[in-house]
Amino acid sequence: MALSLSRYASPYRDRLTPILKERDKKEREMSVVMTTMTGHPLPEDVVIEILSRLPVKNLLQFKCVCKSWCAVITSPNFISKHLRNYYSKSDSDCLLVQYCITQAGELESLEVLLDETPRVLSYASLGNMPFRSPFLCGPCDGIFYYMYRDWYDFRALWNPAVDELKFLPPLPNPPSNFSYSPQHDAYGFGLHPVTKDYEVVVMKDCRREKQEERGGRYPLRVFVYSSSTGSWRHWGDLSRYYYLQNNKCYICMNGVFFWLGSYGICGDPEVIISFDMATEICQEIQLPDCGKSFHRQCLATYHDSLAILDVQEKFLHMWTLNERCWVKKISIGPLPEISYPIGHWKNNKLILVSDSGELILCDPSTQEISGLGLTRWVRCVGVFAYKESLVLVNNGNGCEQHNQKTDRESDFVIRSRNARNEECFLMESYYDGISNLFD
Repeated sequence: MALSLSRYASPYRDRLTPILKERDKKEREMSVVMTTMTGHPLPEDVVIEILSRLPVKNLLQFKCVCKSWCAVITSPNFISKHLRNYYSKSDSDCLLVQYCITQAGELESLEVLLDETPRVLSYASLGNMPFRSPFLCGPCDGIFYYMYRDWYDFRALWNPAVDELKFLPPLPNPPSNFSYSPQHDAYGFGLHPVTKDYEVVVMKDCRREKQEERGGRYPLRVFVYSSSTGSWRHWGDLSRYYYLQNNKCYICMNGVFFWLGSYGICGDPEVIISFDMATEICQEIQLPDCGKSFHRQCLATYHDSLAILDVQEKFLHMWTLNERCWVKKISIGPLPEISYPIGHWKNNKLILVSDSGELILCDPSTQEISGLGLTRWVRCVGVFAYKESLVLVNNGNGCEQHNQKTDRESDFVIRSRNARNEECFLMESYYDGISNLFD
């Protein structure tokens, strides 16, 4: 599934103008590529440079041109180049927003298209997710960690742009006479700063199986999944029990994950727990002197620092962590319509939720507040800034180690949908037919 403009219709054309201009620019670049295919070849390195700046949707189409192009586009070196030239340099104009729509915790996922203002152009339910109501973490290089609540051990890595899913193995069994609690995992997903493996960190709550032995809370067990080994390992147990809240947006800074936590089950925030992928050190960080409510606080990033956003009595407060000291950066208000913070977005802007359920954008530098124009009457539980990538979750390693692995065409699964929205597969003969037009 490539996120694109093709599904959005004419009522939004006026606001689509900046994005349409960008698309025209991409089409001019593609025309150079097409000229190359029709008898006016450019040097190969120039063609590769042009291709590396094109959106994923177009590159998936160009895989059908000929075998040599398919080999280039699926090669580890090209995927890394595309990450540098397109992914890392293009500002995201898409958000994936999740809402809790039932008391049972069922989630609805929306794809939200924004313009440069930014402002919502349109939104649509993300209907082709592999399973309904997943919990997401990411994206990192266009990949999400994907956990399905109703399946006890269903975990996967998912790249929606290439519609590829990699199932992760089950966690190691709990100790004898223990079982895993049905309470949600605390989890993080990111790229290891040294090994360049994609890693998942899961903190699991255990309980005794025998009723007469139950009582008290046991330290969380920590597991680490590495994409290079394709397996989980038990890192160890935390020094004590924590109730950890999963982040409402992506929080991984310099290879370190952070979670808000409390010492008791479902208690208000008391500490932040961090896990460093490089050193594998887990630490407890005390909170600044601020209000304590999981529902009105969240972690975010601001100018490459960890931040806490807090809404108390209609004032928005933000603290940032600098050299292990908390500094209060802003206090804006009163904001009579603001209910709670939900995360951060590009250019150090913050995302809030109003009492009416509208997403609100806040610029701390100017203290300007503006509505995005997306309103839902159910609770927003997550906002993820999304950019497409070609990274293959089934290849195992991070982008800088792809060149040590053999790329296989079978690693890609390209799917489409027919008129009845039923999933169908593009067969090899279809690619051969298109390829023959250009060979």
